[in-house]
Amino acid sequence: ESLADLEQRLGAGFIRIHRNALVARRAVRELQRRSDGGADEGWAVRVAPRDEWLPVSRRQVRAVREALGAA
Repeated sequence: ESLADLEQRLGAGFIRIHRNALVARRAVRELQRRSDGGADEGWAVRVAPRDEWLPVSRRQVRAVREALGAA
């Protein structure tokens, strides 16, 4: 089963943040531009309960923003 199929089956409760990652919408605490300390800067979402940052692809930033109501 492809991730696209899974995403469709799971519905609006999940957000695609990367070509290989879905996260539960209720677990997302914020979307933020992050830097790794070098020249590489990108977007990430902070997810609960582990307070972990997961990268968001440039292609998905707009959709994640809209899904979180921060458009």
